[in-house]
Amino acid sequence: MTTWMKIAALSMALMPVAGQSVWACGASSEELVLTLPGEWEVSNGFGTLTIGQRTIPLPAGNVDVAQIVPTADGMAVTGGGAPGTYALTFVEDARFVLDAPSQAILDEGEAWFDDKPNIFTEDELAVLAGCADGQLPPQLRAAGQYQDPEGTVEFSLYLFVVSETLMYGVVSGELKTMNGTAKRVTRWLR
Repeated sequence: MTTWMKIAALSMALMPVAGQSVWACGASSEELVLTLPGEWEVSNGFGTLTIGQRTIPLPAGNVDVAQIVPTADGMAVTGGGAPGTYALTFVEDARFVLDAPSQAILDEGEAWFDDKPNIFTEDELAVLAGCADGQLPPQLRAAGQYQDPEGTVEFSLYLFVVSETLMYGVVSGELKTMNGTAKRVTRWLR
């Protein structure tokens, strides 16, 4: 699917939800701290699992609920599959990019799961967020560790803030006991 077709499809899907959304580009972190807290539906999409030298596709995952809560220092996130409360901070000094899986992994995932992964780039998200050329939407990060049935998981969550009702990014977890890394595209919607 071409970039403009993906953007149009996502824009159309969000119209009834977004209504009078505040688009993130141009909004200050202080404004976003006031508009982002609340309940979010978290959809973990297509991803990959790497153990040793082998990377395999992962199907779309669960849908969960997370809360963003105000704190004395800004914001924190709780729920969404990772038990606990984790500081949610704006990424100011360094920018991350969405690291999409290789085309071979995308094709393999489509063959295995009969589902074509729809992964957006940071440039496509910038258009959705109303950014000027060369500008990226605000970015958030949370990190921590928790106990999973398979053992300790150290995770990092990276989100592009598209609007007060949509965030999109990647969650990465290092599975300590398996010496593996799982990455998934994640979409936060309300």
